[in-house]
Amino acid sequence: MKRLAALCLLAALPLGAWAERLRVDVLVFLNPPSGEELGTAPRHPDEKSAIAIDDVRGLAYAGIALLPENATTLAPEWATLKARRGYTPLLRLSWLQDAPVGDKGPALRVYLPTGDGISGLSGWLRLEGGRALALSADLEQVQTGADRKPLGLRLQQRRSLGMDTLHYLDSTRVGVLARVTAAAR
Repeated sequence: MKRLAALCLLAALPLGAWAERLRVDVLVFLNPPSGEELGTAPRHPDEKSAIAIDDVRGLAYAGIALLPENATTLAPEWATLKARRGYTPLLRLSWLQDAPVGDKGPALRVYLPTGDGISGLSGWLRLEGGRALALSADLEQVQTGADRKPLGLRLQQRRSLGMDTLHYLDSTRVGVLARVTAAAR
């Protein structure tokens, strides 16, 4: 009876109590256009509190270690996106992170300009803790529209995550594939 009570107590703990360190693998891509672009004037995600992915010291302080781009566990999905007509893979990002304590973990700021001074991907991704894990994303792909004006394609979403499961977040054009697993120390 005591063993059953202890198991019930463990099951009620937040996921952060189960795993000290998590591995997060994320792919960001553009979905095929569906007729007319439904973008808006660029609004630029609020990135003030996010840590840039090239800020090694800030990431380390937040308990995050970036992994090499080719270390992703989502390599087959990346290859599929590259091979499928109309899909445009934009970003492969993998990191190890201390399990978030509380509702909000640190946000990772991404910025991938395309070179024309207008277009590119910007925004942030955040693994959140609490009773269950969730991934929050606020990403915007800016591209030049037919009239040469900037067109913003935005994804703002929060999705609860199960461990070791591939999850899909999307908007009209911007998509994210994500998987969170327990990481060995």
